[in-house]
Amino acid sequence: MALNVNKVANWLYSVEKARAVVGWWPAQYMPEDERTAYKIQDAFLKKIIAKQGPVVGYKIGLTAPQIWEQTGLRSPAYGPIRKRRVFEGKTSVRADRWTRLGVELEIILTVNADVPKPKGKPYDKDTIAPYVDSARAGFELIEDRGADYSRLTAFALIMDLGWNGGSLLAKPNKNWRNLDLGNLEGSISFDGKVVRTGHSGDVMGHCYNSLAWVANKLAEHGKTLKKGMIVSTGSMVACQFVPPGSTAVGRIEGLGEVTLKYELPK
Repeated sequence: MALNVNKVANWLYSVEKARAVVGWWPAQYMPEDERTAYKIQDAFLKKIIAKQGPVVGYKIGLTAPQIWEQTGLRSPAYGPIRKRRVFEGKTSVRADRWTRLGVELEIILTVNADVPKPKGKPYDKDTIAPYVDSARAGFELIEDRGADYSRLTAFALIMDLGWNGGSLLAKPNKNWRNLDLGNLEGSISFDGKVVRTGHSGDVMGHCYNSLAWVANKLAEHGKTLKKGMIVSTGSMVACQFVPPGSTAVGRIEGLGEVTLKYELPK
């Protein structure tokens, strides 16, 4: 019997509201193919847009060796970024409103025009470059619902909005074009102590390759990147789970820093 897309989306919505732990995905809700997983993503998204806002961009996951090692997965996947989950510079979130919060260090790109569907051949690093308006550092806030990484599947990430719980963006840098975006160092610190470092070139070789990938993949699904959208291009470090009560800082050389306070319930 074919999987009921709306039934799975309804289950996901109940998980979201309850902030329930989902160690591994129930077999009865697991699709057999990637396209069905994205259809479930779309159906789940429709249920939360009223609360979390419209789509203002996309995240790309499973793009770098540290993430591959952590998850055991290698195929890129995208998820929608919602307007009310986008923060600037510094922000605070409460620990009782997350199942398990992780942060990933990413280059965030902004698109300067609508990106048409590719014609003739897919976008690549060079042909997507003219659509980049800006680059800055950022955290992707990960809500993995307490997943058991030894039993993880890419379909589970896809259906659950790519685990995107939010995006924290550094201040824009007017001189970003002077930087070699494929050769930058970055770090994540908790309460002033560096817990992980990484290199921007580990993310599909260059963040423009990530942008090209998502533009091509969206086109397969009848979607496109729109002017002003942000694209979180993939983490240069493994996801770092933030201890409640601590402050996380992400830095990428030349692209700025972001600060996230993970507050204990009051």
